[in-house]
Amino acid sequence: MIKERMFSNWHTVRFVYLAIGLGISVYSIINKEWTGLLPGIYFASMAVFHFGCATGGCYIPTTKARPETTEISEPQFEEIKAN
Repeated sequence: MIKERMFSNWHTVRFVYLAIGLGISVYSIINKEWTGLLPGIYFASMAVFHFGCATGGCYIPTTKARPETTEISEPQFEEIKAN
């Protein structure tokens, strides 16, 4: 299951997340800024283990399924007379 998620369905967003994660991690290690290592590992793991927004799970479809159309009747108006 995990092996299948790691090695299948690679797309551009996953590569971008991997590059960002590795870039942040390498930068943090070179500059000995250890707090930056956590976000770097997080972004890289999102790409490698296929979870979070890197999987397209944050995608909101632009089209919605329309319900069956029902016939709409004409509106009813009531005449109000002034005194």
